[in-house]
Amino acid sequence: MKKLNFSISLLALFSLALLGQGCFGTSTAPSGPDGGVWKTTDRTETWVNKRALVAGTKVTTDAGNFAVKAMAFDPQDENAIYLATLEHGLVYTLDGGNSWQAAGALNKGKINDVAVDPKHKCTVYAVSGNKIYKTETCMRDWNQIFYDARTDKSFTQIAVDWFNSTILFSGTSEGDIFKSTDSGKTWTAVTRVEGVDISSLVIDPRDSRVIYAGTSGDGIWKSLDSGNTWLQIKKQFGDDLRDARKVTQLVIDPKNSNVLYLVSKLGILKSEDQGETWNALNLISPPGTVEITALAIDPTDSNKMVYTGPVTLVLTSDGGKSWSAKKLPTTRGGSALLISPKNGNTIYLGTQLRKK
Repeated sequence: MKKLNFSISLLALFSLALLGQGCFGTSTAPSGPDGGVWKTTDRTETWVNKRALVAGTKVTTDAGNFAVKAMAFDPQDENAIYLATLEHGLVYTLDGGNSWQAAGALNKGKINDVAVDPKHKCTVYAVSGNKIYKTETCMRDWNQIFYDARTDKSFTQIAVDWFNSTILFSGTSEGDIFKSTDSGKTWTAVTRVEGVDISSLVIDPRDSRVIYAGTSGDGIWKSLDSGNTWLQIKKQFGDDLRDARKVTQLVIDPKNSNVLYLVSKLGILKSEDQGETWNALNLISPPGTVEITALAIDPTDSNKMVYTGPVTLVLTSDGGKSWSAKKLPTTRGGSALLISPKNGNTIYLGTQLRKK
């Protein structure tokens, strides 16, 4: 890996000289494609479009055309980031976004989600269509490790147990949740939520036996025993928060895992008791009026959060008591967010074309 890192660093320096990086904030937006990933190191005061794509010795701005579905850090290296894209397969960077590369054979088509083994950095999982893929060689080789015979269904989520990384979970568009206890060699369906897709799958950062699965219409399903049994969180929303049963994203507070945030078309809800009771956060826009596509919490300070939608980026520094909105630094819409685990001022924004 040292040789690979060195060669990519040289190409990254070359790409900076050749292309520039397209600053936004104190200067002007870049010409050409302005999608893919944007990065700020001063908590949204200024932005840089990280659009250099490296293929051999060739460097282009093609990463600015990427439509980002999901993003994931390597838990052992915050400069290593993986992008699941809608059309360009799986893409990764080893230098904090200065240069991007296609992830070997998974270099085209739609990738729905990606997860990195927290104990073995060259082991990465990705889901695409009705298949689950795995590499143990830092993307040099990929193997299909599982598939669903229903070709019209797809795997939507993939998660690795941070305590025991031989345990994996994956959710599908048919409402199935599968579990593997042998690093993906075999899989078992542990539950099924009829008539919805699994839209979010998160593991408690303090107790990996606690898992939450958000659905597209049936609330949240929760397991306290590593997926062996599941409890539904649905009636807890009542009639007033009924629309929150259509979950866009679930986020667990990195400092207090009793605190759970739910993103839906209703806005953002917060629970301080692992989902037993919920309260809607007071946002700038009235409930249901603005689409929220992604939420992220600063791992170093849980009071600092940011969410994005098609046009704006909204921040809080006091746990959601007050918010400030900023226009996105791109003509595209926000689709994914990552905040550095070590420096909350460093934020990555994934983008997609805005819906017409």
